[in-house]
Amino acid sequence: MKIISRAFKTLRILIIGWGFIVPLSYLFPLKKNLVLFIGKNNGLFFDNVKYLYLYLHGLKQNNVEYYFFTENKSVYDMLKQHNLPALLYPTPSSILALIRSSVVISCSTPWRKKFKYHLSFRAKKIQLWHGIPLKRIGVLVPAAAKSRSSLPGRFSNAIRGKNHIYDLFISTSEYFTKNIFSKAMRARSFIESGYPRNDIFFKEQLNGLDLLEADTQSLQKISEFQKNGFKSVLYAPTWDDPMGNAIKSGFLNLGNLSDFAQQHKILFVFKFHPSVRCAKEFGLFENIIYYDSVKDIQPLLKTTDILVTDYSSMYMDYLLLDRPIIFFPYNYEKYMESQEGLLFDYKSMAPGPICYSQDQLHEALTNYAVGRTDEFVAKREEIIKLAFKYKDGKSSERIWNFIMKEYIEPSR
Repeated sequence: MKIISRAFKTLRILIIGWGFIVPLSYLFPLKKNLVLFIGKNNGLFFDNVKYLYLYLHGLKQNNVEYYFFTENKSVYDMLKQHNLPALLYPTPSSILALIRSSVVISCSTPWRKKFKYHLSFRAKKIQLWHGIPLKRIGVLVPAAAKSRSSLPGRFSNAIRGKNHIYDLFISTSEYFTKNIFSKAMRARSFIESGYPRNDIFFKEQLNGLDLLEADTQSLQKISEFQKNGFKSVLYAPTWDDPMGNAIKSGFLNLGNLSDFAQQHKILFVFKFHPSVRCAKEFGLFENIIYYDSVKDIQPLLKTTDILVTDYSSMYMDYLLLDRPIIFFPYNYEKYMESQEGLLFDYKSMAPGPICYSQDQLHEALTNYAVGRTDEFVAKREEIIKLAFKYKDGKSSERIWNFIMKEYIEPSR
């Protein structure tokens, strides 16, 4: 039944997307300076797209027309309230903008769905991506490689726009371009500019626009605890956990964690992936708070003193802050099985203590809480040299200069 349903969906996209939308789009002249920023998860305002968009907004370039593109009405309303140019899809104006756009910028692959790929067929496609990978991505995922190896799979992918070649793909270092991104993704150009979202790590103080769609109530609470001498510890696991999450599977007991935190003057902040929601468990403990999972994590990373994670690529971002990182892969064996392995040997890429139980996690945190010697300074520096070509807060500037030079100014 699934095969039949998928076949009908592919046929629908073929008829509407390629038989009607793409030919029709050629009736409309392109606007050579029209740039669209398409947010992740149907247009949420965070990640690399948010920060490159805000960088362009700050330049106040009158010769460039730009919009943040979203399917989320609350995001659209929020942006309009702050006098930020936005389009709500699928309104007529947003459809026309896609057809006439010269550059479309995204940071994940699902941006193309609901005919957005076909409507913007003639535009230059720029992929900012959303993290330095530890897990398999693109055609390095066995299932994706398998679909591309069969004729029906290639046909279906082509119809849906899954096989298209990006005009520009953003990387963070030559090492990751050569060994991962160029093998996993198809692009005419790769540049090692760094990620726009990390530029705020180099700001002395964040402004109101930086904090849009951040969980400002949680950030305020963290600030209050820090003023009273507390260390803030962020626990931010990845999303595709075969065991659910550490709380539900019994590897983290919040009561014990709260007692430990009280003893060592620690505030724990839990930030789950946007697809994971479990806020109700956190109302019982004053020193354990829940940062809204659909909100922007970058201001939170800048604020916290220690990161605890598992396989999430955000720890690579956190390296730029040169603060302690603790790894908590309590589900290691099951996770390796579900992912069919990682891109790298886990231990070699983990610049911090690796803990498989809550007791081990408490022990590692105690070392940092009491100010013992940080044994992983050199290891963090080793990994950051692999991961980042630049550490200067100018990623957006490099990317936008490239876009102007290659895609906008030559066509004027």
